[in-house]
Amino acid sequence: MTAAFSPGGRLIGIDIARCVALLSMFVAHTAPSPGPAGVLNLTEFLTVALFALLVGVSADLSADRMTFSALFAGSVVRALALIFLGLWSDTWGAQVDNVLPYLGVLSLFAALLVYLPTVVLAVLALLFWWFTPWAITAFEELHVQLYQSGSWMHYLTLWMFEGSSYRVFTMLGWACAGIVLIRLMHRWGAVGDIAGALVFTLAAGSTWWYASQQFEFFPYTGNRWEVGFDMLLAVAIVCWCSLLARIFSSRPSALEPLAVTGRMTLTLYLAQLALLAGYVKLAQEKSWGGTDDSWWVMAGLIIFALVFANLWHRLLGGTFAARGPVETVLGWVSGRR
Repeated sequence: MTAAFSPGGRLIGIDIARCVALLSMFVAHTAPSPGPAGVLNLTEFLTVALFALLVGVSADLSADRMTFSALFAGSVVRALALIFLGLWSDTWGAQVDNVLPYLGVLSLFAALLVYLPTVVLAVLALLFWWFTPWAITAFEELHVQLYQSGSWMHYLTLWMFEGSSYRVFTMLGWACAGIVLIRLMHRWGAVGDIAGALVFTLAAGSTWWYASQQFEFFPYTGNRWEVGFDMLLAVAIVCWCSLLARIFSSRPSALEPLAVTGRMTLTLYLAQLALLAGYVKLAQEKSWGGTDDSWWVMAGLIIFALVFANLWHRLLGGTFAARGPVETVLGWVSGRR
């Protein structure tokens, strides 16, 4: 059984994985507790790794239909746009560590990584994983000096190595894993999806259990256990999503609400920041606590994302703006429509 495609030629499983990343982000940003057995806390480990892995996947899929010059030029434009949108939306007041500048820088590197052999990319993924703790320590002093001197270069050290939640150096390993994964998925078929889903789920679960037994296991730390677990979990999710798309390949409309939402992640990410900023301001005025951690907020974001994306698709799905308002503009200016 071949991979499931939408009528527009998109891989449905990848779009569903994007939707999972988006919903995982909503939970990570707004859930007021870790949930039963800490299951909701898994979103703190999963979200950025899955987004980074999907950047690699998208870059490799784009490289199949674009020349190097077109892909690289478009990636430069895309990177600058994401950095601008990230810095601008940071001023809105949402209680969120904004990932857009990091994804912007990552997308530029990913446009170069896709031209490397698969074996080299696999080795690079391991190297980025292994050297992440070293890189965080090695560049800490330089970052502090640049920040204290007021140099704009401190943004580069921040985004590359010293972010409190995200680091492009680490994300490069996940992007490399995404490129390797999508190349393998083109070859291995349904059996590979099943095996990948089971093997990587077992590996992630075993890592979680062992690390939790040995020490306090937290997200965003940049230690090898955490970075490796994030990657295993993200790969497992993509395999499960691809398998789900294969199962419903004869009835793709059953997955359309999730796939449509997954195609609009940038619009919905920005909408989330605007909504959270507005809610925090209102909560402070009404003395509701001044925080966006709420089950109601989390549920509202999830419902809003699904309803908005599917209404947009129903009304404009047959037009040039089908993918979403921000995605359409960015696709046209970057050439990745």
